Amino acid sequence: MTRIEKPLGNFEERLLVELKEHLTTQTAAEAPLTMPVTVRPTRRSARWRAPGWRLAGVGALVALLTVGGLVAQTLGDAPPTASAAEILTEAAETARQQPDLVARPGQFLFIELRVTYRDPPVSGPYVKERLQRWVPVGDGTTWQQRRRPESRPDEWHTDDTSHESPPPGYFQGLPTEPEQLVQHLRDHPIPLDLPAGADLEAIRNEPTAIFADGMLMLQGYVPPQSLGALFQAMARVPGATVLPGKVRDAAGRPGVALRTPGEIGGHTDLIFDRETYAYLGRRSLLVRDGKESLHAADAIMRMAIVDRLGQLP
Repeated sequence: MTRIEKPLGNFEERLLVELKEHLTTQTAAEAPLTMPVTVRPTRRSARWRAPGWRLAGVGALVALLTVGGLVAQTLGDAPPTASAAEILTEAAETARQQPDLVARPGQFLFIELRVTYRDPPVSGPYVKERLQRWVPVGDGTTWQQRRRPESRPDEWHTDDTSHESPPPGYFQGLPTEPEQLVQHLRDHPIPLDLPAGADLEAIRNEPTAIFADGMLMLQGYVPPQSLGALFQAMARVPGATVLPGKVRDAAGRPGVALRTPGEIGGHTDLIFDRETYAYLGRRSLLVRDGKESLHAADAIMRMAIVDRLGQLP
């Protein structure tokens, strides 16, 4: 259970009220779905995520209280014509056509990201970094991460991860059909880190919770057929919206942003390639005093399987 160390301000108090109202009214207000879902929480160490990346799915209120910052960048293009469900369906088809990264226990998933954030969330300079991560395949617990400023190619710094659990890595054994994948996520929940008084059962039955599951899984490698099933499952849940204009991810690549439902006090957008709908990355935003601002974003640059920590593909 998350402990709040300091008194809440008016903004945080409003979010607590909204959380209780949301969990007791939204599920009843929406049409029932045939697929049961559950929240996959963001139980993460402070070092493997970009500092300040704290937006999670519905129910993660304490996380939402800490974000804010950089104005979202959009271009004045015509709005996308596809609906959120159509984009997710196309993303599923694109995912299923990708080659599989075959790995065996003892190897490592290499992930390279470009990240943008600022910490503390409402002041201070923006940070742009390149992040490289080696996560074990299988049950290993030793992993490695290094980072450098985007403007300084030779200034790599290796993080101390010796006391931290690995981040999401190589997902194995996932179903390849949306109904079975959702059931698998429901049958294998991770304990939630919630404020006192939160209704755990209501959160697990929240229809939009599949997006929280997805945001966790998309931080690692999901095999193509299972990734397609994930996007198909998302497409079946109402509430996602397509943002107008052309959005750039943290690497500057133009795309289309799909705003996920089920957030309180902020937003999480998934960004897809504008032509192929391949998944590019995500961004977290805060709505505060009627103003929306982007706090953190990441863009996946490449993934590969390597044999040892620190090895580059």
